Amino acid sequence: MKTDLYIIGGFLGSGKTTLLMQLLDKEKKAGRKVAVLMNEIGSMSVDSAMLGEDTAVRDMLNGCICCTIKDEIEVELLTLYKEHHPDVIYIETTGAAHPMEVLDACTSPVIAMQINVKGIITLVDCARWMERNRLPIAHRKLMEDQARWSDVVALTKKDVVPIEALAKIKEEIRSLNEKVVLQEMVFGKMDEEIVFGGGSDSDGGHHAHHHLHVRTMAYEFTNHVPRAEFTKWVASLPDSVLRIKGFVKFEDSGERPELFQYAYGVPFFQPQPLKRPPVIVVIGDELNTEQLQQGLERLDGKRF
Repeated sequence: MKTDLYIIGGFLGSGKTTLLMQLLDKEKKAGRKVAVLMNEIGSMSVDSAMLGEDTAVRDMLNGCICCTIKDEIEVELLTLYKEHHPDVIYIETTGAAHPMEVLDACTSPVIAMQINVKGIITLVDCARWMERNRLPIAHRKLMEDQARWSDVVALTKKDVVPIEALAKIKEEIRSLNEKVVLQEMVFGKMDEEIVFGGGSDSDGGHHAHHHLHVRTMAYEFTNHVPRAEFTKWVASLPDSVLRIKGFVKFEDSGERPELFQYAYGVPFFQPQPLKRPPVIVVIGDELNTEQLQQGLERLDGKRF
């Protein structure tokens, strides 16, 4: 049974912890076991103390999970999964986190077969969005990227901007991300139940996952893979595939899998000194997971 995972992002003060508390309350009322991974750039977490003793919490301090402490998230997620076996994990990121980098950090091949990334939600402070052109370019670009790569954008503090301004904010966000689900928060509360659009992998039985913006899929190999055929498959990938990472056992590399990474159309192979699970993770924009699955199965010798 996989553990669902949700990523909550947004600039400092946008209301992430307030929303998290509401989501946790809803999960507990539904009888689901919840765990939380909270990331703070500072050396102390104040928010995690608010979540209650019945919620498993791991704090990641002194850095941002999408850059300086990115490698630690694999260990933290694996610890939460093994120690608590939660039905769902929520990750609250720092305001400086980039959604794609967080997603990349959360989809380590070591834990990818146990995690089902369900969606990314970003909270946007309406007043701050209206004033974003006064921010440094890097901050403005980050704010826009947070909206661009999210499945849901929750607009907060809408009561402090005029109605016509709210309409313009929605239009601007939709121009960046036409697939986004826009929802509103009033005095820290969602005006309706949050809708993420469904799972990010082919979990069968529903089609809601097609509404997700960035999707992920994990594949575990059972056999050694022909290197030349794998290289040919990589070269044929569509532009919608943004990243691949993982470990592959090639027919000419023995029992230890090689590290494989792919980004911006460039493949990278590296032998590994340690045994790793032969799993690769694909991240992309509206992935055709069925087609990718079939291609990987052919390489794996399951389907010819």
